[in-house]
Amino acid sequence: MSRPNIVLHWFPQSPYAQVLAWTLNYKKVPYKIVETPRVEPRPLRRPLDGGYRKTPILQIGNHVYCDTKRIIDELEERFPEPSVYPKTKTGETSKELAKGIAVWFDSPLFLAIIKQFDVSRMPAEFVKDRTQFLGEQFGGGSPYMRIDLVAQIAQAQALLGGKPYVLDTPTLSYADLALAKDTYFMGNILGDNWTKQNAPAMYQHCTRIKEEVDMSRTKKMPEITGEEALEIAQTDIQPFTGEHQSNLPELQVGQVVAVEPLDTGKTPSIGILRRLTTDEIVIEHKTDKITAFIHFPAVGFTVSPAAEASV
Repeated sequence: MSRPNIVLHWFPQSPYAQVLAWTLNYKKVPYKIVETPRVEPRPLRRPLDGGYRKTPILQIGNHVYCDTKRIIDELEERFPEPSVYPKTKTGETSKELAKGIAVWFDSPLFLAIIKQFDVSRMPAEFVKDRTQFLGEQFGGGSPYMRIDLVAQIAQAQALLGGKPYVLDTPTLSYADLALAKDTYFMGNILGDNWTKQNAPAMYQHCTRIKEEVDMSRTKKMPEITGEEALEIAQTDIQPFTGEHQSNLPELQVGQVVAVEPLDTGKTPSIGILRRLTTDEIVIEHKTDKITAFIHFPAVGFTVSPAAEASV
């Protein structure tokens, strides 16, 4: 059997999209790239994501994986070496610890960086889109918004200490990718000089991680159009092999449901429930030509009944 097509739907300015490109490069996985518009609408993505508006998503044939955490776990299962969950010095997996620390990097620290955007220098359309996405005013740019960021930087610097990796593992972990993403993003907003002066340990850590994940490899990956990605979903059909089940009595397999993030980008994805466990949510989303299986993590998402006409 031939290897399914792996397609990263992204825009390179997204730090979360960079994390996935870094992971694919680190694992030396071949993939294709579709550049997604930075703001809605994204009509060519809707048959694949069912309404999900966050970027990135990862397409593998007609299966679509949403949210960085779920995508990382899928890549780890399909391409286990090198692992982004290396063993700790005590011989235990770093998976849960890395994910736990990444929650801080992905939420409080990341949102503190977003507050540094000077929105007066940005297109009004982009600011409006991101304000709707966040559910609050996007950006800020005031120096008075910086105290929270500086305090969190101090904590992250202390966590790193003199270690090459966040969890003191022999190789990088998901926690390193999550922290390097924030440092990379901070450098793009506040500048390399500011980041180097105010977060030297983070800056050195990010520089090393970018080298280890071969960041430049992304430019060598073939780019395809949104239409070509839809064609892949029509022709590269991968069956859903997981067990059809729901561990929530109120929702039944085969029921039309809406899946929605709990934090930002609260736009539901609509489809037929195929799997609901403590690990993942899977819905089947059908359009005229495409049947897509859309995978979400259970953590950070909610599932509720939806109208049949929504499918």
